[in-house]
Amino acid sequence: MFPVLRPILNKGGAGRYATREETAERLNPLVRSHHELLLAYDNALANLDDGDARALLDALMPRARTESGKLSETVFSMGGTPPNGTDLEPASPDSPDTDAELLYRVLNLERDYCETVAGEIDAIHHQERTRAILKVVKDGSKARLEVVRSLTNRLPQPAR
Repeated sequence: MFPVLRPILNKGGAGRYATREETAERLNPLVRSHHELLLAYDNALANLDDGDARALLDALMPRARTESGKLSETVFSMGGTPPNGTDLEPASPDSPDTDAELLYRVLNLERDYCETVAGEIDAIHHQERTRAILKVVKDGSKARLEVVRSLTNRLPQPAR
């Protein structure tokens, strides 16, 4: 019921917004997930044999990196310290991943990420600026998801 009332309540700033600390705590896992996602894209870009697929993914990266920066900037503005991703282990450059394995890994991570961001938008009463940033991040994730789906549609799903 709350999402139905959101347009009415937000007109006058009615209702209790999440505190700055709550916002920073809730966004930090999203920042970390975004770094993991970027790492998966970087791994795919470094190891894909299909040049056309690599070019399509590479075109998505500027927006994805900007979204990562926006999320981190939001955590900073709330007085928090976002994860920077330096603790994440990159994939071994010698990994024998096929194009299908690389792309399906990115697809699964992107799908999970998109669902998580979409859930966070309405999970609590975020400030409007934070909600707007989350919506932009969700839209970017959906756009990337469509591209990756188009690439995986023509590939057999690898065995797990």
